[in-house]
Amino acid sequence: MTLPGVLDGIKIVEFSQNAAIPHCGRLLAGLGADVVKVEPPTGDAMRYLAPIGDDGRAYLTTNPGKRAIVLDLTSQKAPAVVDRLFGWADIALVAMKPADLERYGLDWDHARTVNPQLVHLTHTALGPEGPASHHGGYDVLVQGRSGIGWTMNRTRDGTPQSTRPAVNDYGTGMVSAFAVMAGLRHRDQTGEGQRIDTSLLGTAMSLCTPTVAWFEQDAEGYERLQEEIDALRLGGLSFAEQRDHYERRVEAAGGVFRLYFRHYRTADGLISVAGLSAHLFAKLHEATGIAAPPRRRIDDEFLAVVDAMETFFAERTSSELLDLLEAHGYPSGPYNTPHEAAFDEQVRANNFVIELDHPTVGRYATSGMPIQMEKSRAEIRGPSPQLGEHTREVMAELGLDDSTIDALHAAGVIKSLDD
Repeated sequence: MTLPGVLDGIKIVEFSQNAAIPHCGRLLAGLGADVVKVEPPTGDAMRYLAPIGDDGRAYLTTNPGKRAIVLDLTSQKAPAVVDRLFGWADIALVAMKPADLERYGLDWDHARTVNPQLVHLTHTALGPEGPASHHGGYDVLVQGRSGIGWTMNRTRDGTPQSTRPAVNDYGTGMVSAFAVMAGLRHRDQTGEGQRIDTSLLGTAMSLCTPTVAWFEQDAEGYERLQEEIDALRLGGLSFAEQRDHYERRVEAAGGVFRLYFRHYRTADGLISVAGLSAHLFAKLHEATGIAAPPRRRIDDEFLAVVDAMETFFAERTSSELLDLLEAHGYPSGPYNTPHEAAFDEQVRANNFVIELDHPTVGRYATSGMPIQMEKSRAEIRGPSPQLGEHTREVMAELGLDDSTIDALHAAGVIKSLDD
């Protein structure tokens, strides 16, 4: 028996490109919503990223389960179509600079006059208020502003490199899906729509909850640390050296992360281990036969234990170590490449990665839904749509007759797959 989706019957129009809000639409489609993606005549920019056949790998993995139409928002005849889409939809997902929202009639103040019950998600890079609210932006810029890059970025030649995958983009997709569901609940309770704001920066700061904390009692220490970092910058020290200094000063549990909660090199690769309690710490020492350090403060005695543990792991294979640690109840797991992760049996057993068939690209794998529900369907249904694949179909659902649709085609306002 096919289970119903909790969003069956919910109609969503998505005015967005790239990753963040398209990922939101992807998740909502997986819960049963009918998501119509609106693209410009040239298509979403992701269609040109990592090309394969007539499409892009980035687009194909970000947009499964949707329908797609082409609408030239710069056309003088586009606003009438936009209004029909707002009237048709329960939810609008809109991600553009504030000035463009008004220019194309996509802003909430206009949308509410068309459909006051609409749940209107307005996404910006840096949030709706503040001196930079009018700026566009991408994940890498928010990695820098939020401090998330300071702790997560890899380095090359002493300079930070952007973190991949784009955690703020895909995190914002999840946050936005959560926000939209809350907006639907409010509409169910009151009959009213509302504007909802999400941003890359807001998501990043939420992800940074443990690292952006500030306590008044520590204020002098923070000031001294900032002076030290400023001096290192002026002294020309590399990013890696600056971060190492920062982490030595800030990581209260630094010893734990050096010994018990980390990745270890093995004889044939890497594995991950994770213990955060004295009970688990004892299990690691029991499994390896290496005595615990007298203190968990980083000193010579502690580092000698770290060296011994690294040697122990390096002399044994990953599978041997994983079996040993599992037998002693110490949390551990493989350290996969992305390709290995896509075929990990635990991942596949839960449909966290699925395979789809595309009419021009063929079979491909992509992430599935991150949740399962007992009574409701949560699954990716179908591959990402081709450019303009559903334009005529959706225009008809909006109530336009064939002659009007043909006229919009002729004027270049809309475009179909077969154009």
